[in-house]
Amino acid sequence: MATRASTRTNEKNSIKPTGGTQAAQATHSDAVRELITHGARIQLASITAASKFFAGWAQSADRYLQAVSNELLGRLHGETASSELVGRLATVSSQHMRDVTALPNAAVSHFNKELTKTPKPRKRTRK
Repeated sequence: MATRASTRTNEKNSIKPTGGTQAAQATHSDAVRELITHGARIQLASITAASKFFAGWAQSADRYLQAVSNELLGRLHGETASSELVGRLATVSSQHMRDVTALPNAAVSHFNKELTKTPKPRKRTRK
């Protein structure tokens, strides 16, 4: 007696087209790429803001030391009275403190400016 094979399909085991899965994978990889790009932009903005802070600090320290040196040399050469020296040094120090206290705001502004820049899309070249 010959048995006939079943022509019925089980809905649970049937193979479905994978068109929707590929679209989901593309969306997922785009989201991951965007997340990595945003993280890299934050890191680069942080590094450039920190370098701007330290460069500003070095420039401010250089200006301060040059001004103090000029004031002391002026006193040594007799161009400045000893009673004026303390006032002049206090003025130079006050200016230096204003410069140094402005540095964190400048660094934060630089960081925010870097993050608000819109990245320019580049054409990909495949080799």
